[in-house]
Amino acid sequence: ITGHDRDLMDEVCLRAALDCRWSLANFDELIPGVMSGRFDVVIGGIAVTEERRAVVDFTMSYDVSTPEEWYLGAPGAPAPDEARIAVQSGTVHESHLRKLGHDFTSYATETEVLRALVEGRVDLALGPFESRSDMQDFAAENGLDYLYPELIPDEGIAMAVCKGNTELLDRLNAALDAMQRDGTLDDIESRWFG
Repeated sequence: ITGHDRDLMDEVCLRAALDCRWSLANFDELIPGVMSGRFDVVIGGIAVTEERRAVVDFTMSYDVSTPEEWYLGAPGAPAPDEARIAVQSGTVHESHLRKLGHDFTSYATETEVLRALVEGRVDLALGPFESRSDMQDFAAENGLDYLYPELIPDEGIAMAVCKGNTELLDRLNAALDAMQRDGTLDDIESRWFG
């Protein structure tokens, strides 16, 4: 397990004096996993929303997200209200599509979402694609473009713990706050996202 979230959580664990052991899980397993006690804390680009606050407690936000997301598809693809859409399960994107009543299919991983789009099983894919350089290359290689914007606001990106686990939440927040004050959060962000 490597990347931004790994580096961030390793530093949090060090500062909070936590014995952290990593487990891989699909995104749609994160919040249910922390609710059931399978995980003590989950991290993975989890957007804070009112709906999610009802079932878990969140740390302070350690990153911001842009509220504008884009549907990815081939030029000429139908508008979202007329399209078949692929989305990753458990995401704010899936919840948003459900609220809108659009025709969508959920997939466990982003790779499966993109495969469905490239293979023509869907017209569009909705996800956090537009700002990522790896996705720019993928779109160009597959003749895809960012076709339709969609506003999906949230309260930032944070870690989640089981509702009521204030001891762990306080330790995580103290570490994140110290990392924010001394510039470590910015350093990790710059290292991974330039």
